[in-house]
Amino acid sequence: MPEWEFKWTWDELTQNPQAREDFLQESQPFIRHVSIQTCRRILEWGRDEELSEALIAFNEAIDHFEEKRGVPFLAYARLLIKRRLIDYYRKQRLREALPMDEENIGQAVEIHVGVNEFRQYEQNQERLLEIKEYSKVLEKYGLTFKKLAEVSPKHRDTRENLLRVARILAQTPELWEKVKRTGKVPMKALAEKTKVHPKVLERGRRYILAVALLIANQHDYIYLREYVLPSDETRVEGGLGK
Repeated sequence: MPEWEFKWTWDELTQNPQAREDFLQESQPFIRHVSIQTCRRILEWGRDEELSEALIAFNEAIDHFEEKRGVPFLAYARLLIKRRLIDYYRKQRLREALPMDEENIGQAVEIHVGVNEFRQYEQNQERLLEIKEYSKVLEKYGLTFKKLAEVSPKHRDTRENLLRVARILAQTPELWEKVKRTGKVPMKALAEKTKVHPKVLERGRRYILAVALLIANQHDYIYLREYVLPSDETRVEGGLGK
């Protein structure tokens, strides 16, 4: 899935109905992805009410988001989607098992929150979850954080070149399918595609693969992408186009 190309300023999203509608439409893959992860089953637009609930939560995230807080928008939206879906299922269980009196309603989790209620603890938990999940994925490819620290390029030009290669690898379907199928980077095909010398690719192979995993799974690693990718790119890819 290609990375986002953000087309609006934040003021446009909050003040221009058409811009917001376009943004909601473009964000549907992210909304569905988070919903499927939360519900642990395949969901389809127009069939499953969970996606309607998730879309409402995403729309509320636009209203309540405060850029100055320093929390990535998609991380905030992801949290609201998860909370709303948890609340949705709790209410469904209550309706099935108990009469909906005030006491039962009060047991449901409050979901309509603003950035002020995006507690540091919850933010840290989201970061920790990303790190744990990414660590598991790295292990499948024979990588660890320690190895990555050792092979990460020290020079800016080298790093930017390898980031470009990683992006091409992640966004070229035939190349990325080979990675997923074999667990290895198709070096020859990647060299032909990028026009980068094979020796350069070999030296940066583990770094390229690790970054490509972040890019190919962009909806899962919102915080980690901000740490690894250049700030001007993550601001756009994360949904903030100022």
